[in-house]
Amino acid sequence: MEEKKIKVLERNEKELKIEIAGEDHTLLVPLTSKLLEDRQVDIASYSIKHTLVSDPVLYVKMKEGDPLAAVVSAADSLASEFDDFASKYKKAAIV
Repeated sequence: MEEKKIKVLERNEKELKIEIAGEDHTLLVPLTSKLLEDRQVDIASYSIKHTLVSDPVLYVKMKEGDPLAAVVSAADSLASEFDDFASKYKKAAIV
């Protein structure tokens, strides 16, 4: 699996703003949704200034807890769901 370059733009104990190189809505929509399922997350959103020339910036604000830990947990959860889907798809697909 290819590693993504992530740049921390701002970080404090309740907020995190990171730039994720080479990504777009395909990753950021489910990641943001997964973050919002976490009751400790107050705000999770992202912005992309221009899809062709800029990388998305993810913003997370916590009610409580570490925002970086919340992002890692959400990403791990999504990866697990995607792996589960891929496994089920391969079993069901007629190739």
